[in-house]
Amino acid sequence: MHNWEPQMPARRDRRYLVLPLPAGLPRKVRNAGAVLALVAGTNLLSHQLLNPDAFRNLFAAAAPAGHGPLYLLDKASAYVRDPEAFEESVREIAARLGLPPEWLMAVMYAESRLDPAAVNQRGSGAVGLIQFMPSTAAELRTSTAQIQRMDGTEQMELVYRYLDLVRSRYGPYETLTDLYLAILFPKARGQDPCFVLYAQPETAYKQNAGLDEDQDGRVTVSDIDRRLRRVFPTAYGTGLHNAEM
Repeated sequence: MHNWEPQMPARRDRRYLVLPLPAGLPRKVRNAGAVLALVAGTNLLSHQLLNPDAFRNLFAAAAPAGHGPLYLLDKASAYVRDPEAFEESVREIAARLGLPPEWLMAVMYAESRLDPAAVNQRGSGAVGLIQFMPSTAAELRTSTAQIQRMDGTEQMELVYRYLDLVRSRYGPYETLTDLYLAILFPKARGQDPCFVLYAQPETAYKQNAGLDEDQDGRVTVSDIDRRLRRVFPTAYGTGLHNAEM
């Protein structure tokens, strides 16, 4: 950002802005209007010369606002060593994927509470911010053991690589639900709301029973959508037009 300072013009180069008046007005009215415009321009220039901070403040007020606090970052501060670096990384990865950072924070919170050291307690073997499965880690040319040694900022590059891989296979992300399905069950992306991801008595259902919103023994796309809307209303209501470029 440039430190803008208005330049003081030399007296011999001073010019005034005179607004054109409609040609149909009587000559006296036009002349009076021109005089008023000249006086206004002189007063404006005098105000600039006497108080340049007023112009700088005017431009500052018109400047676009910076980023507000990152959604759910306060929840991550208990787990990440450098919240500021983590926030920068999340915003960068979201921009590279063309997504609102709120979506990225919501799906990571849903999977790990934003704890990069999180380990699935129901025996799936998944670890990290988006609960990388051992097979997924291998596809990314790493391992769950290596992922566990990474902090949140370091894991973000793996988050990008995984989501970019799914995007290349199944198409761009259009909703928060679409993004979460990319992590949870990529083949469910684009399916009917009644599509079943897990059902009793499958082990996978037991490991994900908390996602069964209506407790009917099946986890469907509709269940996922309803849960995200209920738990993350801010992210759910954030559209793609809010993606940072």
